Amino acid sequence: MGTFELMIVGGGLTAARAIESYRAAGGEGRIALLTKERSLPYHRPPLSKRYLRGEAERQDTLVAPQPFYDDNDVELLLGTEVSRVEPREQAVETADGSRYRYRKLLLATGAEPRRLPVEGADLPGVFTLRSLDDATAIREAAAKVRDAVVVGSGFIGMEVAASLTDLGLEVTLVTVDTHLFAQLRSPEISEHLADLYRRRRVGIVFADGVRAFHGRSSLDSVELQSEAVLGAGLAVVGVGVQPALRFLEGSGIAVDDGVLVDRRFRTNVPGVYAAGDVARFFDPLYGRRRRIEHWSNANYQGGEVGKILAGADGGYDTVSTFFTESFGLTLKVFGDTSGHDDRVVRGSFADAHAIVYYLERGRVVGTLHTGQDEETEQELRRAISSRAAFERLAS
Repeated sequence: MGTFELMIVGGGLTAARAIESYRAAGGEGRIALLTKERSLPYHRPPLSKRYLRGEAERQDTLVAPQPFYDDNDVELLLGTEVSRVEPREQAVETADGSRYRYRKLLLATGAEPRRLPVEGADLPGVFTLRSLDDATAIREAAAKVRDAVVVGSGFIGMEVAASLTDLGLEVTLVTVDTHLFAQLRSPEISEHLADLYRRRRVGIVFADGVRAFHGRSSLDSVELQSEAVLGAGLAVVGVGVQPALRFLEGSGIAVDDGVLVDRRFRTNVPGVYAAGDVARFFDPLYGRRRRIEHWSNANYQGGEVGKILAGADGGYDTVSTFFTESFGLTLKVFGDTSGHDDRVVRGSFADAHAIVYYLERGRVVGTLHTGQDEETEQELRRAISSRAAFERLAS
């Protein structure tokens, strides 16, 4: 089979964007895309929203159709799980014992959903949502049941709870946190979301977790740590993800909550790069490593690493963004909200027009907002990028 000029392990948005930008920047040679999924690379945001609700079909989620890969001389090795990387040999080994050689390697394996280590977690009717197949299975199950439990109040849990409610199910959202979207540390949006979801008849259980899933041949109820029992024909567990790293054991590629890379996505091993959800990259804006699990980051990093792999200039140099949508409310997060020491709120989420400024030593490091026009959003990005003093913005 010979040696591939570029080999990509992982078949998501990062991989597709890397191929596109690699060729656009003049990258030559054969490309191999190895992914354990059997689908062409697809967008993940529709999986918890439009696709789950039946408003889009599989082909609507694809990043690019089959001719894109044919035109760009990409050998698609779908349904291929990589079990080991051997940087000294510049080779990867797959689960079926096959070996493929490369000159440059991009790791874009993304992340895997965390599962609950409780009784009944493997029962039919208990799902996690990460892949297109997961979303298909949940959509099919939702058509056959009346009630559902969603575990977790991050963006996946919140979006799935809204979508299942829109499909006509009676939904209860269970979270160990005391606020919705607790990671945003904004009581204002948490309170607004709780009110919004209750008005849409979503039950919310705070500060409680799952003790067990029950059912004979399939799920019929969920027992909580508080000993409450909730009827459920299906359950979706959305309690976070972890980077897909197991195949790198023994490779010598440095990992620590992700593959460690610099701002040009280079690992500690020459010729090996990583981008997207799996990469813990250096963000020069904050002077530290970050790992981001959202669509906009995968899209941006795929484009940048493709240019770099082709020998062009590139590297991480942007204000990170993230969006979520539930019951018609779109929230956007710019920058990093995790390291702030103060917050200032302007506007009202109830009026669908609000901005939360996250401050560190009086300077803007991130925002959470809704209902802002493009000009305002550009101003917010500039304020974060320049670490503007909030006093100057408010004056």
